[in-house]
Amino acid sequence: MFSFLRHPFTKNIPQKHNVLLIETNGCHGEVIGGYAKYFQDLGYNVYILVSNTIKKENPFCRLNNLHIFYSKFRNLYKLLKSEYINKYDHVFVMSSVCYTNGTNAVRDLYPDLQKHKSIFYIHHNLDYIHNYYQDIDNNHNIMLGDFANTVYINPHLFGEYTIPHKSDQTIFISVGGINPKRKNHALLIDAIRTLHNKNYKFKVLVVGSGSLNHLDKNVRQHIELLGHLNYPEMYKNVEKANFFLPLLDANNPEHTRYIKSQVTGSSQLIYGFVKPAVIHKKFAQFYKFNTNNAVLYEDLSQGMEQAILMSQQQYEKHLQELNKTANEIYKKSLHNLKGILNA
Repeated sequence: MFSFLRHPFTKNIPQKHNVLLIETNGCHGEVIGGYAKYFQDLGYNVYILVSNTIKKENPFCRLNNLHIFYSKFRNLYKLLKSEYINKYDHVFVMSSVCYTNGTNAVRDLYPDLQKHKSIFYIHHNLDYIHNYYQDIDNNHNIMLGDFANTVYINPHLFGEYTIPHKSDQTIFISVGGINPKRKNHALLIDAIRTLHNKNYKFKVLVVGSGSLNHLDKNVRQHIELLGHLNYPEMYKNVEKANFFLPLLDANNPEHTRYIKSQVTGSSQLIYGFVKPAVIHKKFAQFYKFNTNNAVLYEDLSQGMEQAILMSQQQYEKHLQELNKTANEIYKKSLHNLKGILNA
């Protein structure tokens, strides 16, 4: 039997200067910690309510001083319609759309949330605003990318990390499901074959659910398929790599959405772990990548080759510039957050 009184969500809520971050899906856990860090930097007490599914993935493993409440999906409705919501100064819905049973606007599933004096929605696609939240004031519509008529707050803070030296064997990493709608792994396989024939020393770590079939031995010796990993393991592998491969395909119209209506999760890891991207020129400017902080290409094999041949000195300059870019995004995001809270 579910009981409010026994649930930690109802206890020890501060009198003031507190914020509640809510995620009603079993995904997007990787962005919550970044938003939490922004609030902490503004002096807020941060409380997080997520599902047990996110608990298993442990996206907060490198962050401290977070108050996290976990719940079964079926109990979220009861918690989010309770009077305890009103004890928080601000409520941020981490995903404006819930995918648990079909695709539904969170404000329709949890109408009591709308009664809160200060509620904001984070959208992972511009279409969600157009389809479900057209009547919401622009200051309450937040995007991870810098899109018009929305508030740009990019969460890319994951905690402490290390950066490896560039050794004789260059290590690349790609993170995300093996699905042509999201990434083009076929381009990667072709690039690996080309680089193998040039006798380069390199390895590609591929993190994500799905499979790559019919890989010949020349490709297999350069690729490590890690499958789906929880966040602690994924973060460890990102740290190992020298360069990040978003694998966005300039010739795939579906991938255009990553500069028109949503943000690739790869960019969060690139900023957060200071991992220079090897990315097609078409997508670079939107993510504030250039030849000083990333490797831009029109042909993936040429881009990876440039990364392999990059000297340690050049690599360190790229790291410095990328870190500068990440800090600029942080400052702008923090400024934007402070602005909407004080509006």
